[in-house]
Formats: sequence, C-alpha cells, structure tokens
Amino acid sequence: MKKINIAIDGPASSGKSTVAKIIANDLGFIYTDTGAMYRSITYMALKTGCALNDELAIAALIDQYPITFKLGTNGQSVFVGTEEVTEAIRQPAVTNAVSEVSAHAAVRKKLVEQQQAIAVNGGVVMDGRDI
Repeated sequence: MKKINIAIDGPASSGKSTVAKIIANDLGFIYTDTGAMYRSITYMALKTGCALNDELAIAALIDQYPITFKLGTNGQSVFVGTEEVTEAIRQPAVTNAVSEVSAHAAVRKKLVEQQQAIAVNGGVVMDGRDI
C-alpha cells in the first residue's frame, strides 16, 4: 500500500519545520524542506555570480547543481551537487536574496518538479511553498 504524503504550509517562523520534522520522525517518513531548495539555488546563484534577475540562468543552475537531502546522525543535511550547504544557505546574503530568486516562474517550475519526484512514492512530509 502506498504511503500518504503530508504537506505543511504557513507563514514564516510559524513552526512549520519543527512540526514537519516531528511528524516525519514519528511516522518514519522523509522530511523535505522546500524552502531549503530555494535557498540552495539562491546560494549557488550568489556563489557563481549569476545575476539574481536572470531567471533562465538561475533555472539552469538547478540542472547543473542537483539539490539533495541526506539524513545523518546530526539530522538532515542539504547538498548542492557534492557541496554540503546546510549552514551556508542560512547566511544573511542568501536570506536577503531568496525572495527574488523564488519569484522566478522557471525556478519555481523546476523545483516543484523535483519536489513532486521526491514525493512520487509517498511517505514524505514537506513544508514550504507550492506543495
């Protein structure tokens, strides 16, 4: 029997991630922080010098640098390509730029496709936008 997926949405700093992590842990589901995906591609745009208003160039980065989540002994880590970026994507420069990047339709389309692929077999708890 296919497992269900659980989506959690809400305003910033409302506890979405905390609740999602608890539910995923209790049910043995995969936790996916969709906001971390937007932050990851924003981080790569800043790192590579890509103009934040260049929608197509930023969308192309998603194909060049796959975003993955790995569960370790210290919780979930976020990777862009082979680079572990869990802490880097929470830096002020990324926080200040992520809204501009996430507003691009091409970026959202590609990241939503990735989120759907993660959830295709069920057993996933996601928090964030477009879920």
